[in-house]
Amino acid sequence: MEDNSTPCKKTPTWQNCVHCPSLVFNTTTEFERHIQDKHSIKEGSIILCQYGQNGICSALQFGDLRKAGFKYHVREYHLYAKDLSGDWNFYSSSQNLPAVLNDPNRGKQSNFFTKTWGDSFVDKIEIYPSPYLPEITLLHFEAYCKKFSKRYRRHCRLKDSTPVKTRTPVIENVCEVPDIFYEQPLPLNTPEVFSKVFPNLCDSQEPSVAIRSLQETLSTYLDVIEMKISKQVAQKSDAFFHAMLSHDTIMEQMARAVKTVRETRQGIMQVKENLTESPLKLVSLTRINQNLGNVHELLKLMGTVQQTQPMIQLLLSTSDYVAALDLISSTQKVLSTRLSGIQAFRHLSPQLTEMKRLIHKMLSNEFQRFIVADLNRPPKDQTDIPERDKIVSIVSGILRLKEFDFIDTFKIEAMTSIQATIKQSVIEIISERDGHTEIVLRGTNADNTWLLCNEGITFLQKVSPNLINLFRRILSLHNLILEISQMDDVTGSESEEVWTQVELLSVEEKLKKMVVSLSDYCNERCANLIVTKTEKDHVFSDLAQLSKLSELIETFSNECEKITNHSSNALRLALRSFAMKNIQSFHSERRSQLTATLNTERWKTADVPYDLQSVINKICEDGEIPNTLQFETGRPDAKFLVINKENYAVVTTVQLLIKILLEYSDATKQSPVIVQYLVHCMLELIRLFNSRCCQLVLGAGAIQSAGLKTISTSNLALVSRSLQVILWLLPLIRRHLDKLHSKDLSLNGFGNIESDIISHKQEIENKICLIVSNMLCSQLTGWDAKPPVPSQTFRNISKHLVKLHEALIDILPHEQIKTIYKRVHDNFKDKLREQLIKMNIVANGSPQHGVVTSELTFYLQTLKTLRIINENDPEDNILYDIWLN
Repeated sequence: MEDNSTPCKKTPTWQNCVHCPSLVFNTTTEFERHIQDKHSIKEGSIILCQYGQNGICSALQFGDLRKAGFKYHVREYHLYAKDLSGDWNFYSSSQNLPAVLNDPNRGKQSNFFTKTWGDSFVDKIEIYPSPYLPEITLLHFEAYCKKFSKRYRRHCRLKDSTPVKTRTPVIENVCEVPDIFYEQPLPLNTPEVFSKVFPNLCDSQEPSVAIRSLQETLSTYLDVIEMKISKQVAQKSDAFFHAMLSHDTIMEQMARAVKTVRETRQGIMQVKENLTESPLKLVSLTRINQNLGNVHELLKLMGTVQQTQPMIQLLLSTSDYVAALDLISSTQKVLSTRLSGIQAFRHLSPQLTEMKRLIHKMLSNEFQRFIVADLNRPPKDQTDIPERDKIVSIVSGILRLKEFDFIDTFKIEAMTSIQATIKQSVIEIISERDGHTEIVLRGTNADNTWLLCNEGITFLQKVSPNLINLFRRILSLHNLILEISQMDDVTGSESEEVWTQVELLSVEEKLKKMVVSLSDYCNERCANLIVTKTEKDHVFSDLAQLSKLSELIETFSNECEKITNHSSNALRLALRSFAMKNIQSFHSERRSQLTATLNTERWKTADVPYDLQSVINKICEDGEIPNTLQFETGRPDAKFLVINKENYAVVTTVQLLIKILLEYSDATKQSPVIVQYLVHCMLELIRLFNSRCCQLVLGAGAIQSAGLKTISTSNLALVSRSLQVILWLLPLIRRHLDKLHSKDLSLNGFGNIESDIISHKQEIENKICLIVSNMLCSQLTGWDAKPPVPSQTFRNISKHLVKLHEALIDILPHEQIKTIYKRVHDNFKDKLREQLIKMNIVANGSPQHGVVTSELTFYLQTLKTLRIINENDPEDNILYDIWLN
């Protein structure tokens, strides 16, 4: 028979949904909309189809489709399903090419496929057999082969012994049935088909004859068909009869097979319902529930994000800037991750960025206003930080933005406050000046303003408490900002970006530099106001004023260092420079005064004023120079300077030098910044006095400068006594300086100057001895050992000795006079011995020897009278030494 089967066509399947069998769709448009709404995932402009088994579209090759091509995808693969010829079997499965090629048993590929999968292919590795599968060998098939090999041999034997049946050919009449009767459909209502089946029926004149002829033709066709059927049956007679014989058996087998198939199908249906469809439906429902939950969470998140701007306004109204900035950051993070691609929020992120910029500007302005208000509070307001919560909120917000320019604002406003405080004090001082000079403190004039010395002291007294109070406020804000920078809600948490250690150190370093800069700025401004001029009107007339200024500057510098933990030397350096200028001027005046006094000094004993004697008495009582010099008055002047109950005859210049040295010693306590220079000045004045004394007395310079006729022994003795006073005072000054400034001074110059003064004093004594010795020797030159005794020569010698004693007794101490006379006496003995040798007089008891003895006895009596030799002392050896060579 002819195969009249039609090719497979696409059948419509859009009336029912695979996942939703209860729904019935009337049009394809409803089916397309249903798939797009319920069985797809939308990700931006991409739509992922999930219409298929287990929520996966088998026709989706690349995993996603653009929105414009999604409807074509539905029409192509889901409106009509292909008519499969049979159920699914083993051969219906397929495998993609990469999975086939990526076989670990084949090892690394060396062809072009490595370009696709890279060099990550490993060499062939051994795959171990599964422990859950038994090992199958040929022994397992041995029973099967034995059983079916017998049947197979029997089958081949029966097949070969089948007899061949011969049949007599049957002569058939050749009569072909038209092809139209073989066709499956036979529409007789069609004129063409009707004319072929009933030929000549319509055109015949005699219908009955045509009908009879047609019946015969059809009978003939029927006979032919029956004959072919008989022939076919005859050819298959053996199989037919065999089938008929086994019909009952086959029917029973078919009945059992049908029952088994029915039971199997029922079991499969139960398995499908209980074990397949329900779990698959559960998986689908779980996926749907999860998707709905995600959608719900996303919608709630969108609702929360939509309320971000009102919430930010609310937080800003309550000054909770950190929470507002955290909300902005978290919202922007959500917009860039979970809500990425949502068109409704495409303008929200730029708006939040702009809002963050506005918050930064607002915080900067609020911080500046707060700093100005806090630093410019009245000095009487001793509150630490008013509105502490407000500044904490402002600084926390600024630090949360990681914007550190507010420290520069803080520094500028602090400098402005310092400048305003200083300017206010300057205005108050200048307004108290005499005169009507108008001074404008604006622009550069404010920096060029200068103060007088006494005004500098007043300025520091006025401005120091205000500046110290201002620095305490600055330090309080500094500590608060540093404390805020350590807070966790400012430096970030686990969900936020955490500050790095470098950023924390940067804040600390900026704040530290700011405080240091403000301290230096304040000290420099005050230094520029106090020390800017060097004219005469700007020099202290009294070192006590310099002491007061030094004390104020030291107190202010120490307070600033204590508050800021930074030592600023601007004021100290300015004080040093200013003090040096004052001391230079002061020292220049004292040096000029001392030089003028030395030049006019007549080297006579001067009366000692009581104010100087009172200070010397205090020094003698304490054994050191007192910290505070007090010059008492009200008593008459004395003839001698009493030191440790010993009288010192001194000249006017020494009195002036003592006052100057005591004044300088007191100044070292009052102005410790210039101690070394004061020590240098004292040593310079002592050296000047020592050298000028030597020039004027020993060098006889006073004859011209002071108009003296000659330099007498009394002048020399007075210089020696004056130098003794200086030698007594120098160790006291040295101990005083060493006690006050032992670590900062070099006092080696005192030892050198003491050596110079001692040498000078010794030269004066030598000069006195030389003068007297020369006079005595000149008398011995004309002496002759003849009566009368004592001779005029020895009378003159005695007279000279008495005059020398009269000149020295009121000036030098008795012991020093004895020392001088002892040296004169030794020189006299040497000269007398020489004279006796010339006169050839020896100790032989001759009259000349007696005369010499008498002369020397008179000489010794004179010395005893002058108390150079005591009455109880044995006689001098002169009576015996002169006769010895």
